Amino acid sequence: MKKFAIGCLGVVLVLAVAGGAVTWFKVVKPGMEFAGGIAKLGQEFSELNEAVENRRPFRAPADGALDEPAFRRFLAAQRQMRARLEGRLNELNAKYEELEQQVDQRGGDATVGEMMGAYADLTGLLIEAKRAQVDALNAHDFSLAEYAWVRDRVYRALGRSVAVAAIGSASGPDGAGSEDAPAPATIEMIEPYREELMEGHVLAWWGL
Repeated sequence: MKKFAIGCLGVVLVLAVAGGAVTWFKVVKPGMEFAGGIAKLGQEFSELNEAVENRRPFRAPADGALDEPAFRRFLAAQRQMRARLEGRLNELNAKYEELEQQVDQRGGDATVGEMMGAYADLTGLLIEAKRAQVDALNAHDFSLAEYAWVRDRVYRALGRSVAVAAIGSASGPDGAGSEDAPAPATIEMIEPYREELMEGHVLAWWGL
């Protein structure tokens, strides 16, 4: 699977979907804006969230510390999601690398059809990814709130430039998204998995 680089939102999204920042700005972003795709995705995500089985209230630990069992569950959930999506991501990467070359040959302008096609592909992938997330949360006994909190702590521990502000996500549980620095023990626990965790960084930007 393509390794997801640390960087701005546009770059990390395209590394997962289109293979280059140029395609994001020329094709995917205009297509989504043209079709009002962000709002539609939010509605789809909300409906799929109803299938999450763990409805228990979650409160973050008072000390903000991430324990190893919770991290291991998160890591297992991420692996399950990536395994399910890998073939689809690779397929889209190849398709959009070819499309980017065609757009460049025409002087850098994508057609409406290409923009809409890119939007449809991205929407389909994200809905598929959301279904994969719901299945992974159920398999590893996560509620939406606990998973969001653990994800926040994991990516904060990898560094400020990696911390995730998920698109369209609702306010998290108490402590989620806080600016407190991760404990040294948390950083030490997570660091050996940095490369693997970055493979799911783009999904985290979409609240997955």
